[in-house]
Amino acid sequence: EYIAAGSFEDAAEAQRVAARLSSFGKTEIQRSEFEGKDWYSVNLYPDGHGSLDEMLQAAWSHGAPDALVVRN
Repeated sequence: EYIAAGSFEDAAEAQRVAARLSSFGKTEIQRSEFEGKDWYSVNLYPDGHGSLDEMLQAAWSHGAPDALVVRN
């Protein structure tokens, strides 16, 4: 389980969001292509310090208002 914080067309915006969330867990940026454009997805993974709910609240309040929990 992890938080999908969002997908961004702008790599710099994805990096800003990931930096804001880095104190709440492990962040990862994945690049993908859709309709000829690069998109940057920011994911937040638990690191044992907080619950998924806390991480989701943090994402919402730190630049990722559309963040959601992904359950495997």
